[in-house]
Amino acid sequence: MRTGREILPLSLPPRGLSRPVQWPRLMRAETAAAYVDERSVRAFLRSCGSVYPLPQRIAGKGNRWLKDHLDQAINRLFTSAETIQDIAGLV
Repeated sequence: MRTGREILPLSLPPRGLSRPVQWPRLMRAETAAAYVDERSVRAFLRSCGSVYPLPQRIAGKGNRWLKDHLDQAINRLFTSAETIQDIAGLV
């Protein structure tokens, strides 16, 4: 019986590739979700705008995420936690 809460196996890694040797600079949602190691594309999309950046709309291509922007978002997650910990040590 389906509850609607299953984690869907959505092409991770994308298009049956084992893992790209080099990640593309522009990524579709499936590729971006795999890049940041989210459990599913849905989980990735729910985190866009908070944890991850919103996509850029490219005419004729649809939504795309820039690899550099994803890297910056991940770096902010760890940099802010380290900064808080460093400041706490000064007090």
